[in-house]
Amino acid sequence: MERLRPEELALVRPLLVDLHLHEQPHYTDHPQLTRAQIDASLDEVQGRFEGENVVFAVRDGPGGLAGFCWVVLFDPGTGLEGEVAELYVAEAHRGRGVGEALVRRAVQLFAERGVTLGYVWTRPDNDAATRLYRSAGFEPTRQLVLTWYPSS
Repeated sequence: MERLRPEELALVRPLLVDLHLHEQPHYTDHPQLTRAQIDASLDEVQGRFEGENVVFAVRDGPGGLAGFCWVVLFDPGTGLEGEVAELYVAEAHRGRGVGEALVRRAVQLFAERGVTLGYVWTRPDNDAATRLYRSAGFEPTRQLVLTWYPSS
């Protein structure tokens, strides 16, 4: 086992193409690309994620906010991804469409920027958030997500 040096990261590219070819049949609602198309779409492989933070907000008068939606756009080298990293609506403003407007704007940004994968994390028991995200077009993932936590 070894850690690749930055100048060796291009060695990963053929495996990234293979990964995309292997995975895309599982997502039939997305275009099925050829090896050449996938290879042409990949940027130079770099050892870092570079992101852009975008925060949308709904104001509550001149000095406060009714809610905000923090979106992070980044490209791990396989296409632009977008995450709704944080969404919060002040309790006094819930049920008034603030959250819906914020999530719709995040999804609109994903579409405008050509995001290839957009996601949001929430607890399964957060029914209000789940309904909100599903109404904006998010669906439960087709992937198993496993997490690692350090032992105490």
